[in-house]
Amino acid sequence: MPDRALIPTIRIAPARDAHLWLSAFEASAGRSATLLLLGIRDLKQINDLHGRDVGNVVINAVGRRIAEAAASVENIVMVARMPGREFLVIIGHPNGKGVSEAVARKFLAAVSGDVGPQGVEVHISARIGMAAAVPGQSGSILLQRAQSALAAAYAHKGRKYALAAPLTAENMVANATLDRDLRGAIEQGQIALLLQPQFSVVSGQLAGAEVLARWAHPNFGELGAAQLFAAADRCDLREELSDLVQREAIAIAANWPAALEPLRLSINMGAGELTDDYARHLFDMLATSGFSPQRLTLELTEESLVRDIDLASAQLQVLRKRGIRIALDDFGTGYSSLAYLKRLPIDYLKLDKAMVPDIDGQGKDRIIVRAIIAMGHALDLKIIAEGVERQAELEVLRAEGCDYFQGYLRSQPLASDDFTAFALAEAQVRTDLTA
Repeated sequence: MPDRALIPTIRIAPARDAHLWLSAFEASAGRSATLLLLGIRDLKQINDLHGRDVGNVVINAVGRRIAEAAASVENIVMVARMPGREFLVIIGHPNGKGVSEAVARKFLAAVSGDVGPQGVEVHISARIGMAAAVPGQSGSILLQRAQSALAAAYAHKGRKYALAAPLTAENMVANATLDRDLRGAIEQGQIALLLQPQFSVVSGQLAGAEVLARWAHPNFGELGAAQLFAAADRCDLREELSDLVQREAIAIAANWPAALEPLRLSINMGAGELTDDYARHLFDMLATSGFSPQRLTLELTEESLVRDIDLASAQLQVLRKRGIRIALDDFGTGYSSLAYLKRLPIDYLKLDKAMVPDIDGQGKDRIIVRAIIAMGHALDLKIIAEGVERQAELEVLRAEGCDYFQGYLRSQPLASDDFTAFALAEAQVRTDLTA
């Protein structure tokens, strides 16, 4: 470790200084810059769990570490504390030389580890959005691009930083419009829910449904969950959006006819939701609706589980004691760990849909799927395959011992009433076959 006394001091500027610099900046052939916007993904959860005093200590500690890391980066113009949970690093490169992704990794490494006060262990999940200016681009547009990249980094299931895509004026207007309209869409109940049927691989019997969020925007058409939650991240509405989806999904399932009582409901859960009071909040939802916890599955990404392993384990244990089942979503796309699988109370592994299309060959894809299924079964977990579109894929999954599947082979996502009709027809077919 270097002697901290020898590390050059970089002052953490207030947000107004950053905005003054950005308002005066316009990229040209001889003047450019790159912005790194670092966000503390779980600051709200830290405040809720430990109190705002601890949250302030964490913010200050992160700021100090960013300043220390910036001292070893060339052409640092400014490090600024932005509103909320973000820090902005401005790197000037007058010759147009870009900043490598290694710089983003340097800052992420700098803020890793315990950042809590003495006696309180706190680990954060930081993300970085990077945007490099192009000639003619203003500072305000550059900042918007960094913000969009940070939202993409929040949504990403693996890498913790994202590079801003080229942002046209049209895209800027579209993002601004989505962000402005989303709050109204949430308040006015404009977010629609679809149900993706899930089936047993062995019997073909309908087993349940996964909830998918959609937004029919008047200007941009139907938007999927990825676009919805990216917009929610940009304008800090993720918690409100996720709460709406979960509450309405549970209400829909609570109204299923008695003939559909065996069916399960699967709900996706955002990475920032597994707080110390999440279980109580979810139980309140279930009690209000009358839907049985024993019929509910929560789908979490690997990242959701590993951000705070002790908190995750404690909350999941509380949920499972009431009969709720836990699925690890998009398995195989993130940083999987057998140690986490052994420590956490998980019931299902969901194979990411990107792993399915090539499994009917004899290449590595089938070998990997076979290994995941075998590992899951060894840990007493059931396996669910996403994105099954061809009969050949289903036959391979059956041969390899996969338990459940979903995809267009049997059904596209359905509106609530259509799903009920579909499920009742499936139930009638099963009744006729066993009569």
